[in-house]
Amino acid sequence: MRNRYLAKVLIANKFVAENVAKDFLGKVSPGKDLGQVLCEAGLLDEKTYHRVLDYVIQLEKKNAVAPQATQANPPKSSGATFGRSAPVQETQPQIIKTQTPTFASENKEPEPSALQIEGNSLYGSTSSSAIQVEEVAGLESTRVSGGFQMATVESDSENAENSEALPVRFALNTGEGEIKVPESISAKNSLAEIIVYARACQATDIYLFENRPAAFRRFGTMVQATPDSIIAERLNDWLLEASKGFADFYTPAVGKNFSRTFALSGTGRARLSVTWSGVTPFLSIRLIPLEPIPFESLYLPDFCAEFANLTSGLVLIAGPASSGRSSTLTMYGEAIAASRYALIETVEKPVERLLHNPNGAIIQRGVGLHTVSGETGIKTAIQEGADVLLFDSIASIEELSLLLSAANSGMLVFATATGNNTVSLLNRFLDSVPQALRASFASSLADSLKGIIVQHLIPVVGGEGLVLATESLKVSSTIANLLRKEEIAQIPAALASAKGTAITLDDSLKMLVDSGYIEGVEAWKRAFDVRNFATYRPGRN
Repeated sequence: MRNRYLAKVLIANKFVAENVAKDFLGKVSPGKDLGQVLCEAGLLDEKTYHRVLDYVIQLEKKNAVAPQATQANPPKSSGATFGRSAPVQETQPQIIKTQTPTFASENKEPEPSALQIEGNSLYGSTSSSAIQVEEVAGLESTRVSGGFQMATVESDSENAENSEALPVRFALNTGEGEIKVPESISAKNSLAEIIVYARACQATDIYLFENRPAAFRRFGTMVQATPDSIIAERLNDWLLEASKGFADFYTPAVGKNFSRTFALSGTGRARLSVTWSGVTPFLSIRLIPLEPIPFESLYLPDFCAEFANLTSGLVLIAGPASSGRSSTLTMYGEAIAASRYALIETVEKPVERLLHNPNGAIIQRGVGLHTVSGETGIKTAIQEGADVLLFDSIASIEELSLLLSAANSGMLVFATATGNNTVSLLNRFLDSVPQALRASFASSLADSLKGIIVQHLIPVVGGEGLVLATESLKVSSTIANLLRKEEIAQIPAALASAKGTAITLDDSLKMLVDSGYIEGVEAWKRAFDVRNFATYRPGRN
């Protein structure tokens, strides 16, 4: 870590060139840091070195979260990913065991190689909000975060975009490697071991909280994962371990909540969200699937496959939290990449699954890492002439308006949003627009919108899997006219009468209940019209 900080400060203050720092980082040793190596080579004077070193020591003290933890020597999980849609009936590892696990040998993980910042964007953009300005005598111009994401402030009048420029290349960490899946876990295990065990149990989320056992979410249900409770020291150890896999070398600060994607060797990629209770962190980890997602595995209506063949327009993918929206978005990107030559770009918050395009090019941008905002990411994709844009997820009317502009310009856009059904989704969009502009916005949305998928992941009977309920539609001229006239309440009737191009959420739920996949009460909880499932209402005799 010290050598990364030294390189950062030296480069930012133009004491050494980036290529020089990169070359000499390979020559450091346990007894000589980067500054000493540069001094011996005659590329840095001793006075400057000690000034920079004093600054770095201050930075290390400020950013320290916990004593450095040792970590099990990683490498690749053989664990399965969770059943995303189709019910799963398999023998799973026992979640709770009292047997003390056998630990892998613990070796200190080597420092990441020089000047490596995660992300595979081929182009630079503007800076992350995670960058903090540190003021130390003689080095006030240095902007310091946890890694090499550096910029200098030359004057107050300097253009913000130029003063906060991101590096132009990023190297994505996939989390590949080899690591043995433990037979059981306890609070003594490394975070890497906990993650691969969770994958083997087909868990989607891991929750680590002080004075409570670790918990997994499997098929929508919370289960206890360890027999023992967690002490604060272990939480700090795990946080430090996770931080080694952060894309931007971000250093956690006590009391500052954050969410970041990370990858540890052998564990795949995951998203970490940290909230603080005083000086103690609470860790919530969402596991990102390892394998490609075929269309068939999602159990969407057949007509939804046609969305991948579109050449322009907007397709919305909605649902509540943890409904698999990002997975569906990814599936369309992978399907398009496999079927035609195209430039595919993504804007994500943050980058989760890594995509490949064998028939063209792909650029993935994470907001806060590769681009300063979702709006900036969309504008960049338009400027670069992307054929396809995957956007996750819509958080403002400004983002939606830009996505409509992209779709109207001839780009194919897939975007995720929050919404339990088509009516609530479209009403929320319209309500976010000032009344004076609503008619023109509705008309633009009607012209660009090609399809909507609203999805819910529901536990199957017995709790050993999840199944997808969906409200999906191809936007017909009838639905487009209703949207243009802002008659959103009439859309469900139009969907019910459509044949082969739409399915209502209630019809999808009814089929799942009738087939025995889900309990009637689960349908009642999610129905658009609960009267259709009144017999399943809780408490009814």
